Amino acid sequence: MSENILDEVNEANRSRKTVSKMEQGEIDQFLVHSRVGRIGISLEDGPYVVPVGYCYEGGEIFFHSCFSGLKMRSMARDPQICFLVDESLSDGSMYKSVIVRGSVEIIDDGERMLPYLQSLINKYRVPVGFDEYIGRPGRSREKEMAVVRVCVITPREITSRKMVRSLTRRRSQ
Repeated sequence: MSENILDEVNEANRSRKTVSKMEQGEIDQFLVHSRVGRIGISLEDGPYVVPVGYCYEGGEIFFHSCFSGLKMRSMARDPQICFLVDESLSDGSMYKSVIVRGSVEIIDDGERMLPYLQSLINKYRVPVGFDEYIGRPGRSREKEMAVVRVCVITPREITSRKMVRSLTRRRSQ
């Protein structure tokens, strides 16, 4: 009998879940306000997923990275990329996810990088101008600009899902 009760509870929970696509405005808001995304890239021996701090502006997703390393070598070899942002509540009553498939451009020109870096500073640090930020004690504009790269994802496809489970109880019939 306990299995039947458990089956009934599981069925009731499933019936109150609503899974749907997000509207474009909701996708945009979610991408703007989320703090961490994950990039999926192809290494020579298989997939690789890395969390990144990022910004979403004007339909582009961008993040910064050091000029060298596994991630950068892989993106230079194959610019096809997948980007994921998701969140959920620990009780499983809500989740949202946006998956972006596209290509990545690695920018190494200092002047082209500046607006992107400024946006990242504004999102993740106290919003001050780039020159003030990079001019703080212990920082070297020349050294940091020599090693930093900005990676800009141009979306080819964006998919989304959200699920909200109703917390209201159904009446017995």
